[in-house]
Amino acid sequence: MKYSKYRLFFGDIHGHSNLSLCGVCPGRKMVDKDVYIHSRLFNEYIEDSDVIESIDTYYSYAKNVSKLDFAALTDHDFSMSDKMWYIVRRKAAEWYSPKKFVTFSAYEWTSYRYGHRNVYFLTDDKPIFRCVDGKFPGLEYGRSPIELWNFLRKINAKAITIPHHPSLTQFPVDWNYYNPTFDRLVEIVSIWGVFEYYRNPFSCITSDNLPRFFVTDALERGYILGIVGGGDTHDCRPGDKMRSIIKRNAPMDVHINPLSEYYVPYFIHNPLGSGLTAVYAKDLTRESIFDALYKRRTYATIGARIRLEFSIDDHLMGDIIRIDDENYKPEIFAKVIGEGEIDRVEIIRNGEVIYRKYGKSSTLKLKFVDEDKPQRKNNYYYLRVVQKNGARAWSSPIWLIYKNILKVDILPNLKKNELLLINSGKISAKNIHLAFLKDKPLRTIRYKIPRRNKYGAFIWLEKLRDIEMILKLRFKSIGKPTIFRGYLKLKNIRKYYVEPRNFTMLKYGGDLFKDDYKGTIEWYIRINYNLSPFDRSSIKGLDIKLVPETFEKASFLLDVYRDDKRENNRTYFNGKKLHKLPKQIVIYDPEETMVWKTKIDKILPSETYSLKIAEKIKEKSNYVLVFPSLTSKDHIKASLTQLHKF
Repeated sequence: MKYSKYRLFFGDIHGHSNLSLCGVCPGRKMVDKDVYIHSRLFNEYIEDSDVIESIDTYYSYAKNVSKLDFAALTDHDFSMSDKMWYIVRRKAAEWYSPKKFVTFSAYEWTSYRYGHRNVYFLTDDKPIFRCVDGKFPGLEYGRSPIELWNFLRKINAKAITIPHHPSLTQFPVDWNYYNPTFDRLVEIVSIWGVFEYYRNPFSCITSDNLPRFFVTDALERGYILGIVGGGDTHDCRPGDKMRSIIKRNAPMDVHINPLSEYYVPYFIHNPLGSGLTAVYAKDLTRESIFDALYKRRTYATIGARIRLEFSIDDHLMGDIIRIDDENYKPEIFAKVIGEGEIDRVEIIRNGEVIYRKYGKSSTLKLKFVDEDKPQRKNNYYYLRVVQKNGARAWSSPIWLIYKNILKVDILPNLKKNELLLINSGKISAKNIHLAFLKDKPLRTIRYKIPRRNKYGAFIWLEKLRDIEMILKLRFKSIGKPTIFRGYLKLKNIRKYYVEPRNFTMLKYGGDLFKDDYKGTIEWYIRINYNLSPFDRSSIKGLDIKLVPETFEKASFLLDVYRDDKRENNRTYFNGKKLHKLPKQIVIYDPEETMVWKTKIDKILPSETYSLKIAEKIKEKSNYVLVFPSLTSKDHIKASLTQLHKF
């Protein structure tokens, strides 16, 4: 398929009218509020007017001023009655003009617990499903995304749900909830900032941010999500770079977490402007635009309406390519036409830049062949475009999913003193290292925090599979307001992922952790401070999923403070008291239990390799550790096989 089969359209599918309580469109009295109003628009904020008028203001601005091809109004569910929702749908129908201007009935499903998702319908006849009924969503958990998706199925809705501003501590997206049928896209940019990756140069500064919650983090989980941009404007100026009003962003008595990287008392908008969504659709109709969104033929842009084509071997952005050829080398093509001089175009594979081409004009073409052998089954590629004036664009990814690349099955045959290694994968297994072990190299246990301990730091290691494990950190205080802070530094860990547990999430002043994605993790947690209606737990902490370097000793350096003192004698690892901090703790050590180590140069596909085992090695060994053994969705795995089980 070629892009020439489609037409390119630009739109903004995320914006608010005065139906949202946070709306600041003309016709809402703001002169008595703590705000800054653009001098040219001051008279529009002197008196209140009918909030319904702001719906027309929004669509009129999108169509007639910003000259957008399509738009959707996404007012908050909790601030709309059923009558208001009926009016929203009616207005979407009235403003829809096939071949000229496309609208969608939509709303923002607003959850402080699970994050915000916009819900878009193909038709104008579907009911609303709120996260909470009759209350502000910051006061209760409400319904879960699963309940939302079940409802959409129940009413047979052709619908798309799009999570946005996923990393904001005010309402972070819980990425444990994902539905590929409805979650087709994710918003990467808006007036809040850029949400591509942690600590990117245009991160949101009007809230704390959580590492491991950004768009690339979701893609690294294996989620198939296309990319869109949105305004998330609240002033009825969709598609405009200028904001009419700046509101106070935080209360006067705000507490700033010491790990906060930004704080601004007023809502400072993304300096690049507001985001837009570009789609490749067959024509300008609701059905065609919806189809393009659903099939992820989309990209995001901000600061300029950059025209972008991105393909891999004639597959368009949003496509999934399933590969059954171990020698396949993807050929990547890009064509960019900017509204200003292009600084660079970058190809990102699995979160890392693998190719960059600099520009010297407003147009750029590139062709690149990725010669690298795949290191995982599921791979994604996308394009990042940057103009010299800062404007930028991000394509939706193209996914390359390989079938059964590497798979070495381990079959002990102890009666014959041999170990069979069967290569059932598509490629040759090379440089296979094996270690025969007396015991498991992992120092994992099953553990429960003792009820008798009223406070303390409790760290333990649980096994997941093979040599993969999860490090659990829990900080406990019963009744007394307590601050826990500290850090750990991982050593010889090949891959890891961090997830907070029972954190209280606030715009500023909530619980926070930092992660440099290189092994250093910090935290600052407050317990029994009643930070919000959700702050109910006397135990908070982090889960860290770990994949160690297969044949290296893995450890971490730990330091913990409770209030202002180092938590000596009240910090436990695997149930044992640590008397002095900081402490280097070994969690994995194959050398300590190793009986014999060897290497196999190569096993061809479909070949069975017989490794003879000496009797004395067999008698002393209970496990065999093999690497590489399997190419999984996101990394090359080792296997740990129990010998005497067979």
